[in-house]
Amino acid sequence: MNFLQHPAFQSIVLPLLLAVAGIALLRWVGARWASLGAALGLATALAVWPGWDWPPGSRAQLIPWIALAGLVVAALLLGLKAPGSQTLAGRPGLLATALVAALAVALAAWTGLGGSLLLAQLALMVGSVAGAAFLWAWRSALVTLASLAPLVLVCLAIAYAQAAQAPATSDAGGGAADSNDPYYTPKWK
Repeated sequence: MNFLQHPAFQSIVLPLLLAVAGIALLRWVGARWASLGAALGLATALAVWPGWDWPPGSRAQLIPWIALAGLVVAALLLGLKAPGSQTLAGRPGLLATALVAALAVALAAWTGLGGSLLLAQLALMVGSVAGAAFLWAWRSALVTLASLAPLVLVCLAIAYAQAAQAPATSDAGGGAADSNDPYYTPKWK
């Protein structure tokens, strides 16, 4: 395994580098647009790994498409100067980006402990780009809620994918399989 295929590089370093590059690129367009660089970095990192699969065969393969759709909607909101595209200066912007980063890291822990390392890596990608957005908000004190919305949307998609794959528990206890489980075939005697 080379360095570029290592899970830590794919889920932390690559998204962080792409988010910083996106912020630097969009900074030339305007300070309000620069905070959208984190969502651009996430969509680009998701294009590199795990990639765009159409039609998506699982909920995890749908996540890059959700990130792209969220990026497009956020760009439209910023372009149209819609509600939510005003800048949050100072402490509210820092708090909003810190909450998104904390949400993503907690989601990574939940999905990792829940048994899906793929979803944990995807959540770490969101946490990494949210960290870049936090650094931008700290440095420039400008962030918009519309630019954080794609990150929160991807976190919600990851949480839904994790909750949907969680095994059904039975009220009977003792490890008995749920009677509504389509893969459970009782052994009648």
